[in-house]
Amino acid sequence: MAILKSEDSSKWVNGFVAILCALVAYISIQFVMTVGEWFDLEAKINHFIIIGQMVGVFVGVVAFTVVMKNKNAIQYLQEVYGELVKVIWPDKDAALKATVGILIGICMVSGFLVMVDWICRKLLSLIY
Repeated sequence: MAILKSEDSSKWVNGFVAILCALVAYISIQFVMTVGEWFDLEAKINHFIIIGQMVGVFVGVVAFTVVMKNKNAIQYLQEVYGELVKVIWPDKDAALKATVGILIGICMVSGFLVMVDWICRKLLSLIY
């Protein structure tokens, strides 16, 4: 059962761009608030918090508009989605077996490194 379908590309691309632009808006708001703290703009500008949030939302909307109007960006994202649809995702059992195998391998390597470290400490304690 595939989660992604090739006919849903515009829906997924629009959602992806919207999420990224919301992230851009959040980062912009945090940046404006940080600059406001640095220069004590909250005391100098009335309603600075509201203005900072409006600036962040405006930056997010502008970023969304710019990306959606850019045909090259939309075409690229649709091609990325098209390639993502072709991926054969592992089933639950295969993912679980790979995860357990990796954890066992990590435990073995870390145990070996702990043993080498312990041996080196004992050898160095004999020398020094």
